[in-house]
Amino acid sequence: MEKTDNLSKQLELNSLIEFSQLINSNLDLKFILGNILLPIMGKMMIGKGLMLIKKNPDKKDDIYCVGCAKGIKLLDAEQEIEFEFPKSAYFESSELPQDDNFFVKNDLRYFFKVYFDNKLLGVLCLGKKINPKDSLSKSEIIFIETLLNLSSSSIENTIKFSEIKRLNDELSNKLTQLNSLFELSKEFNSNFLEKDKVLKLLGFTLLGNLGIKDFVIFTKYKSDKFYLLYSNKKLDLEGHDLSILERVKLPVFLNASHENSLIKFLASKNYELIVPTINDNEVQNIICLGKKLNKTGYNQSDIEYLSSIINLSVMSIENAMLFGEFLEKQQMESELRIAREIQVGLLPKEIPQVKNYDISAVNIPAMHVGGDYYDIIKLNDKKTAFVIADVSGKGTPAALLMANIQSAVHSFLKVYDENTFDISDITLKINELIYENTTPEKFITFFWGILDNETHKFEYINAGHNHPVIIRDGKVEVLDKGGLMIGVMNFGLKYESGEIGLNEKDLLVLYTDGVTEAQDEFKNEYGEDALINLLQERKNEKCKDIVIHIKTEVENFSKNCKQFDDITIISLKRN
Repeated sequence: MEKTDNLSKQLELNSLIEFSQLINSNLDLKFILGNILLPIMGKMMIGKGLMLIKKNPDKKDDIYCVGCAKGIKLLDAEQEIEFEFPKSAYFESSELPQDDNFFVKNDLRYFFKVYFDNKLLGVLCLGKKINPKDSLSKSEIIFIETLLNLSSSSIENTIKFSEIKRLNDELSNKLTQLNSLFELSKEFNSNFLEKDKVLKLLGFTLLGNLGIKDFVIFTKYKSDKFYLLYSNKKLDLEGHDLSILERVKLPVFLNASHENSLIKFLASKNYELIVPTINDNEVQNIICLGKKLNKTGYNQSDIEYLSSIINLSVMSIENAMLFGEFLEKQQMESELRIAREIQVGLLPKEIPQVKNYDISAVNIPAMHVGGDYYDIIKLNDKKTAFVIADVSGKGTPAALLMANIQSAVHSFLKVYDENTFDISDITLKINELIYENTTPEKFITFFWGILDNETHKFEYINAGHNHPVIIRDGKVEVLDKGGLMIGVMNFGLKYESGEIGLNEKDLLVLYTDGVTEAQDEFKNEYGEDALINLLQERKNEKCKDIVIHIKTEVENFSKNCKQFDDITIISLKRN
């Protein structure tokens, strides 16, 4: 009998040695746990077994992951269990709370804690024996505890190995992502001239690296509201308020049951994740990403990688748009320079000499091309025409209309005959011509007059223009006879001509509203009073100096302010 017991103990010892060699030869946790469970369940005739491993062995929490299960069907939600077990190393289900907990529900009866160096690694959970009347004997409990003691170092080593392997995998993945971002940055930089190429590259990157096919970009680029910049599939956003995107400061998942109609709409179109880009603490762009083709969800690593890709690509897209605008601006400036050269060609190249009179003029456009027009045309030895006009608007359209009226004035004055020329009738014809060739919202303030340098009579028409000023013997007179501005209407009009005589030292100044409506930094206008005061002070100077003084004083008044309107001045003085 004694011989038989010794043989049995020898066999048990041999099996423990073989077991120890087996589990120490492998670093696969599932393999080790499986080889703990199966011999115990087979030897003890137990139908159910479960190995729980602490999720964070170094923390004092009660969260366990299922390491291995035999004879138990687990739900996905049961892969991780939070439960406070009794303090003892071995206990039975009778010591557990008898509520509807996981262990009671699965009829697990015996529990053994697994320690290594006084650190809890996990819990072995066993069901009842096949014969319900049998319970674990003392020797069986000692056998299981011995087996777990032999296994604990392997479990600890495997957990450490798994953690190191996980960290290595994460590090390797991060390095791969870093290299990928480096390569992408080179690609984005080499394609920054064309927005479409950058968008195409972003699409390939999302598809190739993460299996994301669909994406949408909303932006506030040069706008105070979000708008759709790009979508790789048709997206009807009519009726949806995009303002909710202002509140997206961090990556968020879309929810089909969200109360906002835009979020609900995007979720219904299979978009899953929103990633913002922030600039100066303000959301500038929102990228909405579709579901992955492999049906897996986005994890934290994906989101971090996506944030880097998206920031990189959005920066390239904005650079591409800026570069496009730069090219358009260069093209526009080139065209404006050409238009300016043409317009300058329409203005007098030099001021004609008029007997007994000192004359000077200047034109300063607010943009490359402006809408002001002036002319001084010598008709014969006695008669000289003076013209000043201001076309509504600025830029190329105003310059084209200015060219129209310049052409009309020159055409009518080309056939000038002092015996038949009627300034009122010709003004009416100029109005008809401009009215027929312009849209209703365009008009011209127009003043012109014919000076006779022998009789010193000056006959004029003022068609809605700023009243020219005469400084005579220290007094001020204005030339206001005329009618409605040019191009507004084409019926029922009549232009009344005015006539004045110019005495010696009389000063006549014609100007456009760019002079009197020039503004300072407080939006105050230079005004007619300031102009008249200046003319009173400078009335005895040469016309050229008077024009320079007006120009300089207006520039000083508007210092640090952008010139918003063309400035034209004609100064005429009888010697």
